[in-house]
Amino acid sequence: MKTRVFLIAIAITTVLFFTSCEKEVEMPVITILELGDGDSHGNDHTAKIGSDIHIEVEIVAEGKIDKVQVRLHPEGEHGEEGGHEEWEIDTTYTKFYGLKNTIFHEHLDIALEAEPGEYHFDFVVTDMEGNQSSAEADVLLVK
Repeated sequence: MKTRVFLIAIAITTVLFFTSCEKEVEMPVITILELGDGDSHGNDHTAKIGSDIHIEVEIVAEGKIDKVQVRLHPEGEHGEEGGHEEWEIDTTYTKFYGLKNTIFHEHLDIALEAEPGEYHFDFVVTDMEGNQSSAEADVLLVK
């Protein structure tokens, strides 16, 4: 009888141990290190039309990176005159798939048809657990 009670106690303890050890995965952490002109690797949040924008971001994702999305879209009234479509960037990267920590370093072309003015930068990381974090910044495009 004592062995039965002892085995039941061990079973209950084991179940409690394993259920209490379940750990929630933290959201990805994003730190924008540099964002600016691609020629100078600047960090003044300004880029030249017809050149490129330099993006350097530190990513720490306990749940491992699934994808990274970069968006740069106009703020305000860009493109409303003349009826042509607004220029923007919306790119998804999967080359960081499975990494926990990385430095995202990319240069994205700013098209000649982009209008000068204020733009909104969104950087979104989704981990393999489905958690999603984002970082934002304002960017000025100049001629």
